[in-house]
Amino acid sequence: MATRTKTAAAHVPAVSGCDSEMMSPEKRDEALKRLARASGQVAGISRMIDDGRHCTDVLQQIAAVQKALDAVGNIVLRNYLERCVTTAIEGGDPLIYDELMTVLTRYR
Repeated sequence: MATRTKTAAAHVPAVSGCDSEMMSPEKRDEALKRLARASGQVAGISRMIDDGRHCTDVLQQIAAVQKALDAVGNIVLRNYLERCVTTAIEGGDPLIYDELMTVLTRYR
């Protein structure tokens, strides 16, 4: 039976044997590219606020950053389902269903 550990940041038990190396290089590159773009957008929002830009302009950029982060979340969630959840189910880990429910209710 698999053992669970809690991560300090998320407090979601991790599937045994499922870590960041479980993400393909292509997916990792895509996620990092999107995060870099979102980081630039966040810096732009700070400048907009500092410059006294109109609230609707700032809100529009905030919405764009949220969508960018959602896209990264979708990449990570898809990877989690394809690799981590599949591995746990194939390995007969009965706790994966609890973990999956926690992940889906917390992050979606």
